[in-house]
Amino acid sequence: MNKRCLHISCWGALIALFLLASCKMDMRELCNDHTHATNVQVTLELELSSDISFDWISDWVYEWDEKDDSIWGGIGYTKPTSFQVRRYFTGNDPNLPHTTVDAFSINDTCFNRTFSIGYYDLLMWSDIDSKDGTQVLVINESKDSVTATTTGTRGLSRSVFQLVGTRELYEGDDVVGLKNQPEIFYSSYNENIYISGDTNDYDYNADKDSYTMTIDTQMYPLVYIYQVQIVLLNNDGRIKGTNGNAAITAMASGTNLNTGHTNNIPSIVYFNTRLKRDVEVDGEICEVIGSKFTTFGLCDMEPYTRSGTTYTGSRGDLANYLLFDLIFSNNNVKTYSIEVTDQCQSQAHGGLITVYVDCSNLEIPEEPGSGTGSLFLPTVEDYQDVHWEIEL
Repeated sequence: MNKRCLHISCWGALIALFLLASCKMDMRELCNDHTHATNVQVTLELELSSDISFDWISDWVYEWDEKDDSIWGGIGYTKPTSFQVRRYFTGNDPNLPHTTVDAFSINDTCFNRTFSIGYYDLLMWSDIDSKDGTQVLVINESKDSVTATTTGTRGLSRSVFQLVGTRELYEGDDVVGLKNQPEIFYSSYNENIYISGDTNDYDYNADKDSYTMTIDTQMYPLVYIYQVQIVLLNNDGRIKGTNGNAAITAMASGTNLNTGHTNNIPSIVYFNTRLKRDVEVDGEICEVIGSKFTTFGLCDMEPYTRSGTTYTGSRGDLANYLLFDLIFSNNNVKTYSIEVTDQCQSQAHGGLITVYVDCSNLEIPEEPGSGTGSLFLPTVEDYQDVHWEIEL
């Protein structure tokens, strides 16, 4: 190698060393500057809100007791202990549909995960805490929407339509299926959560060498509680009691967990009742049939805004009827219906439904089958045509 080549090689090595040192200095300054982040530790704090209240104490004559508690549980919104979380990443465009989802189960009200830069939607809902591990609530998941429905139970004879005043009469052995009451659960949906690369948007945790942010979110119940009392006035002995069958018509058959909006598919919700004697109502001693039931609420209920679009809901012109069985002194049973639409619509998030029955106006069926009998069917398995969702 001649001197000229050696001279050039030395200068090249010095330049390379200088560039490498400069690069290291720049990287060190960038790291020490903490101005750019590629991952952020996000903590989601869930707060349960059950501020759905109604004044039922002054008008509640049935008086819930320990036996009612043992049969149906207490009146109120229970606190869940475990939750489902769904994280949707939409990249740099918050309006893109969900294409991927990360699913998590947590046993706390705190959700902590690492997020990359971009937009996210977060959906949370509570699990059902049942003593025997069973539930009737059914969660239906898709990437863009999660809905909840409930399972079916017994049925009603088609002649129920004559009771609720419909113009359309049906014949044959097909029946209307009754829905189970959904369990209480909560949900929350947060859209367009942006995780930026600017570290000034976050708190820096030196111990963990990470950037953090905390999001507080409210979870609201998507199932509502109604209390029912049927006051039997002037009962001269003709009403012996009840077999416990009762139902409420034209309630939504499902709800959307993302929006809290109920569907517009009416269904009939079944529940049991219990009779109490010697109850004082407005100075008169009466019998009172009482209970409670849970429901998703009225059809097409709850306005919402999603992806910039607002929907107000229509609350379709559907009538709510309370159906219940009475047992007469001769052991014959008849199903009665009373319209309670006004009470339901004025208490869309649950409340107290009260009806009065003047027993002196009720005609005693003389022979079995002379009245309508009970329209409640203990099972629907023997019927080929069962309509679970029907407009009344």
